[in-house]
Amino acid sequence: MIRIEGHRIIRSPIQKVFQMVSHLDSQPRVTGLWMSADLVERKANTLTVHYRGYFGGMPMESIQRATLIPNQRIEFRQTRGALKAFRGEYVLKSIDGDTDLSLSVEAEVGIPLISDNSARLVLQLFVENSLQKFKFTAERDLPRVVGARRPKEGAAATTTPAPASADALSELPPTEEPVRPEPPPMPVQPRPQQPQQSLGAATPGGVVPGQGKRRRRRRRRRRRGGEMRSPQGAPRPGTSPGSGPAPGSGSG
Repeated sequence: MIRIEGHRIIRSPIQKVFQMVSHLDSQPRVTGLWMSADLVERKANTLTVHYRGYFGGMPMESIQRATLIPNQRIEFRQTRGALKAFRGEYVLKSIDGDTDLSLSVEAEVGIPLISDNSARLVLQLFVENSLQKFKFTAERDLPRVVGARRPKEGAAATTTPAPASADALSELPPTEEPVRPEPPPMPVQPRPQQPQQSLGAATPGGVVPGQGKRRRRRRRRRRRGGEMRSPQGAPRPGTSPGSGPAPGSGSG
C-alpha cells in the first residue's frame, strides 16, 4: 500500500469548506487523476460516485462510496474498479475561524506496467492539486487589499480605512519613489567668430575703405570754383585768377 497525505490552512469557515468538499461528483478535472465524476446514488450521509480518468497514462474507472460526517470528516473507499485497492479521507478542523483541511490517500495499484514510484508520483499530484484547488475556490471571494492612492499636490490628504480581514502588509505605509536627479545641461558650444576689419585697416590694394569717394567729391567741388589748379597746385595755362574763360574756348 502506498500512502500520501497533505494539508492546507484555508481562510474560510469550516461549514463553507465542508460544503465544497462534500460535492465529490463536482471535483475539478485539474486533480490529474479523475477527469469526470457521475453521481450514482445519494442517501442520507452516503454517496456513490463513478469516476473515470487516467492513472499513470492508462485509462481506468473506479466506483467509490463516501461517508459524510458533517463538518468533521469525509471517508471514501473503492468498491469496484481497475485498482486493486483505493481509499482515503478528508479531515476538517476549525482554527480561529479558519479551516485546516487534510487529505490522505492509500492505494495498491496491482498493474505490472505501473511501478511503485510512478504510482507514488500520481497520488502525490492528486493530493496536492486537490488541496490547492479547494483552497483557491474557498478564498476566491475574500476582499482584496488595494493600496491607497497618493493625494495630488495642493489637495487635502484623505485616508481610506483598510478592511478588517486585511493582513498586516496593508498597514505598512506606501513606499516613496526615489527622487531621480535631473540630467546636467548640455554644454553650449560658442559659434566661431569671423574676423572683423578695423575701420582704419587698409585693404589688400593699399586703399583705405571710404577715402576714394571723399577724394572724388573734393575734386568735383574744386572744379566748380573759379580757379582750376593742377595736381601740383600751379594754375593751368590760359587762366588767370578772377578772369573768365580764355578767348576762343568755344563758349559762343
